[in-house]
Amino acid sequence: MTEIQIFEFMGTNRGIFASYLQSGILLSLVVVVVAYLFRNLPSAVRAGAMVSSLIAVIMMAFYTNAAQSVFFGQLSSLSMAAAEGSEIARNFLEGFDMPIGQEITPPMWQVALQFVQLIVNLILTVYVFMIAKWDD
Repeated sequence: MTEIQIFEFMGTNRGIFASYLQSGILLSLVVVVVAYLFRNLPSAVRAGAMVSSLIAVIMMAFYTNAAQSVFFGQLSSLSMAAAEGSEIARNFLEGFDMPIGQEITPPMWQVALQFVQLIVNLILTVYVFMIAKWDD
């Protein structure tokens, strides 16, 4: 693995973390802001916006899962490159106590946490659109 390939890996890695930020934080903020702005509209309009937001939450969960798969796939590729003799890849992985020559998969707690986040976001989306009482 060359230094250029390591830089490409790092660039993609940063893009993945930016995707996590967008999907994990910004979507939740947008849902709350939209619910607040729609608070005085008829229930049918709020319900339509809620359905749209629920779809967005589910789609972002798929997107986050795909980004996570790419991230761990890259780490596995880096691990294989280190096993094949790439000193740069070996130093990178050893610096983070990651295995060399093995597939690197997400820990189970991370997979479970992603599922819990989806459920909480779905429940909170319904709450802020249909149940919450916004003070004027």
